[in-house]
Amino acid sequence: MKRSRNLLALGVLTAVALGALTACQPSASPPATSQPAAQQQAPSSAFPSRAIDLVVCYSPGGGSGITAETMNKIIIDNKLSPQPFTIAYKPGATGQIGWAYVAGRKGDSHTIATMTTTTFVTAFLGESGLKMEQFTPIGVMAWDEMLMVTHLNSPLKTPQDVIDAAKKNPGTVTVATVGAGGSDANILGLIEMKVPGVKFNAIPFNSGAEVNAAILGGQVDLAISNPNELLPNIEAGKLRPITVFSDKRMSAIKDVPTMKESGYDVGFTIGRGVVAPAGIPAADAKWLEDTMRKVTASPAWKEYADKNMMTVEFLDSAQTGKYLADLQPTLTDVLTHIGVIKKK
Repeated sequence: MKRSRNLLALGVLTAVALGALTACQPSASPPATSQPAAQQQAPSSAFPSRAIDLVVCYSPGGGSGITAETMNKIIIDNKLSPQPFTIAYKPGATGQIGWAYVAGRKGDSHTIATMTTTTFVTAFLGESGLKMEQFTPIGVMAWDEMLMVTHLNSPLKTPQDVIDAAKKNPGTVTVATVGAGGSDANILGLIEMKVPGVKFNAIPFNSGAEVNAAILGGQVDLAISNPNELLPNIEAGKLRPITVFSDKRMSAIKDVPTMKESGYDVGFTIGRGVVAPAGIPAADAKWLEDTMRKVTASPAWKEYADKNMMTVEFLDSAQTGKYLADLQPTLTDVLTHIGVIKKK
């Protein structure tokens, strides 16, 4: 699969004009995070020399945590590192507490973090003070789609039901989201931008696990998340899928229509990968990149991706940096629409 469909991780955005970036917009030359590892600092010796902290910026049980646990098991099972990887959960502020921690470890090759492309870039577009230049991209390892669900007592059964309800009574259809500017909130913004009169009421939670609890308990009308967080409850008959935001139907839920075939050109895909702090030695960054490439190439990673309906495709350090920088203008428009970025 070509990444040409993703400038995005935001699907087809023909209706969204590329807006001016906020103060964190990169200059004409690529930011530090888009430089290949070989162009960074001189190598350290005997890396890794101690345990590597694998930071997850959200609570345990969500998609980022599942990804980290899977990575760690593959590294252990395949003896890919002479030192252990230790998972450290640092949730809060829609991931910004974890990102700030990693940014503060400048030059520390023994600290890395999982990331999803949209939420990672979103952290730089508000008022957090974080900048992309504070991180070194390691790689993107898989791409997943997004899925909308409701609880079993909901009257909403089709994409058109959702659109009609959000038009008839704007702001009354509640949707659980991970934070205020995550991928799920971005999708809501896209729908609102493309379908006149539609308005949702996004209810932010701290993690995918909390979103799951809210939709299962009927506290909200809808939830939008990646399949690895929703499919177990769909298969158990606890949640009702409404629509997917992919280009074609998902094999595991073939009866669920896409938004596009329902008449709404809204698509979305998310990259999952790893970043490190800025200023780490080139040889260390290359070791991390090569290790994640090996994880991506493993049968266990393919099994994990297939189970969760993700596409395995590896982007190296330079490719990841460019992708993240290119994503900023599109996200700026969507986040401005949903109010995460204030209009000037």
